[in-house]
Amino acid sequence: MRQEVFTHILDKLRDNSKRIDELYTLGIDLINFSDDSNEVINILLEVYYGKEGADWISWYLWEHDLKGDKYQATDKDGNPICYDDRSLWEEVERCRLENKAEYELPIPITDEERTKMLNMIAKGM
Repeated sequence: MRQEVFTHILDKLRDNSKRIDELYTLGIDLINFSDDSNEVINILLEVYYGKEGADWISWYLWEHDLKGDKYQATDKDGNPICYDDRSLWEEVERCRLENKAEYELPIPITDEERTKMLNMIAKGM
């Protein structure tokens, strides 16, 4: 994927997340309406870039600290990676080329398993 297309996708994902967060602040919760489309996007990213590449994208978009140390991730040799859109693109393209695994659909949990998990969370276990 060309870098400018990749950056455009990142921008659209960030814009969508910002709008959903702004609506939530106003008391409008759209998470149930956006979950399916987010799952499709995540599956497509994992199919294309592999699990490692999709994990880097997710980390970059939702977890890394933009206000903190610019170089929060490094490769095995200690070189900074995934510190801006371009370096993220370079890393996930490397993941794409190295990925040989076929995507596997996750095994869904049953309603009983889900209830048990939620009860454990509610009890602080």
